[in-house]
Amino acid sequence: MNRLPRLLLGLAAAGAMSAAGAAHALTITVTPSLAPNAFGSPSYAPWVTNAVNALYTGQTSAGTPGTPSYYQAQSNVQASDLVVTNFSAWMGQAEPGGAFAGELGNRGHFGLSILGDGQQFSISELSFNAVSTDAGDALGFSFATGGYDYSNSYVGVLAGADGIVGTGDDVFITSGPNTQLVDALFGRGSGNALEGLCTGCTQAQEQAAIDAAAASFGTQPFQFTGTYQLHGVTGGLLAQGSGTFDVGVPEPSAWALTIAGFGLAGVALRRRRVLAMG
Repeated sequence: MNRLPRLLLGLAAAGAMSAAGAAHALTITVTPSLAPNAFGSPSYAPWVTNAVNALYTGQTSAGTPGTPSYYQAQSNVQASDLVVTNFSAWMGQAEPGGAFAGELGNRGHFGLSILGDGQQFSISELSFNAVSTDAGDALGFSFATGGYDYSNSYVGVLAGADGIVGTGDDVFITSGPNTQLVDALFGRGSGNALEGLCTGCTQAQEQAAIDAAAASFGTQPFQFTGTYQLHGVTGGLLAQGSGTFDVGVPEPSAWALTIAGFGLAGVALRRRRVLAMG
């Protein structure tokens, strides 16, 4: 059990849905946001800290604006914002420089907030499913019940002696069996992205890899939706909640001309599940 800094809770339940017939108003709120690449970006760990703290306090942002670890709730994105790379990139731009020089693209995550409202639950009861409405459901993936664990990315909260989540006597669960009962849960959420890989390439070729990955979604605009469900010990549905990215047409670029002029040597695209993360 670990304690986080004392914070006040102002979490809105907008967009959450309780299962019919539940004894308490257990709610799940899903907040989409763009994250640094979990696989190699140096800002990912501090971004997770900012994300969890923002969700716990009911804020839509946390951290220092203009830095890659800054967390901000965001549901309207471009297809190129959902591409991770093996070269320096940020928000669809190759070699962005400055504070973003070491980053490796971005992923769409579905931040998670669960409030028990007097009903305890465990993270072992949580499942997730994501779908995208592009032609190939390129970002679709799922995690079965029992696949999540308490960690610094998914923090369980015990309300303490006062019985209120968000006050100074809260106890935070970041390790141990996933069957531990808690009063609330806040997590950076599951996410996914496509890969645009280019090894030993020029900046123009790197940009071509990003643009080609974004174009490979095909049908645009489209939606990327993540849904969490919480099941009781008998398997019945306690609550569920969903969040959606509205993914627009990529910003105008010369990706087709770039591909024609430089070729796609060294460029690789990987679709669906490869980068899915619980």
